[in-house]
Amino acid sequence: MRSRSSFRKHTPVLAGAALAALALAGMAALARAGSTSAEDPPMVLPAVAAAPGVRVDTLFVGGFARGSFTQALGTLASDLSPAERGMVGRHLDKIYLPVLQGAALGTGGRLRVAYERARRPDGTTRSIQVLAAEAAVGGGMHTVFLYEQGDAPGYYDDLGRSLDPVAWAGPLAAMRVTSPFKMDRMHPLLRRVLPHTGVDLAAGYGTPVRATGDGSVTYAAARGGYGNMVEIQHPNGYATRYAHLSRISPAVGAGMPVHQGDVIGYVGASGLATGPHLHYEVRRKGRPVDPLLAQNESGSTRHVGYDEGWRGERRALGRLLARTPTIRRAFR
Repeated sequence: MRSRSSFRKHTPVLAGAALAALALAGMAALARAGSTSAEDPPMVLPAVAAAPGVRVDTLFVGGFARGSFTQALGTLASDLSPAERGMVGRHLDKIYLPVLQGAALGTGGRLRVAYERARRPDGTTRSIQVLAAEAAVGGGMHTVFLYEQGDAPGYYDDLGRSLDPVAWAGPLAAMRVTSPFKMDRMHPLLRRVLPHTGVDLAAGYGTPVRATGDGSVTYAAARGGYGNMVEIQHPNGYATRYAHLSRISPAVGAGMPVHQGDVIGYVGASGLATGPHLHYEVRRKGRPVDPLLAQNESGSTRHVGYDEGWRGERRALGRLLARTPTIRRAFR
């Protein structure tokens, strides 16, 4: 089991009402929360954990709100961009679906979230990953934690039961690999050795390409050698890319949610491609991983409640979540 102790080395970044409350409480409250002084910049993850030029920080949001998770974040973290609030909200929708059946906070409840944010050099949010969350709603307390079994991340409830029972589907009905994931492949057009950071899948021109799992579209346009490409960020921290498309589905655009099985585009040969096929990539925090291995590991039904690694991670993330202030606001 790989430790995620780097999370606990971050200086927290507090959003919305939580930030205002701690500012009023003064530096004493910050000291009790275990953060550094207000002048200290947020610490970032080691370079190996993120793509070059990407800064990673941890944000805490907490308070009483109602409605969907995105609506609740609009109340509790209004200083965040609508795109980031929507991204976090959709991830919470997916994580909590097996528990709350899409009801979110309903007529009112308490939400606490600790999440990791990766930002591009221009300050825009590239991706988010929820580390831990707590929703007190309908007389129940529902806590979820991110935990990695090897390199396979998943969400678990307070007792260690998996909330990720469904494995990814393939992007094509038939998964015939014509070029595997390889770091020293000879590029067929450029005629030089370059990493092949995905797999090429055989398919005829115009074959529908489907999202392998639920997520949020982060890119849907032409992109250099990729040609027409769609990128989807998934709640478990993975991102998937679908390239050389002949066209992108008109229902797909950056910032929009997608569900497993949705048609996101059609096979083509746009960009640097020798013929019609799908280039399919899977990335973890910006770093490419073999899509076929990720496909097999994406679904988890294992109960980890007796796992010593899980127990330690649950305690650590529980302490992280406890640093999230709870702000009371009157419902309107």
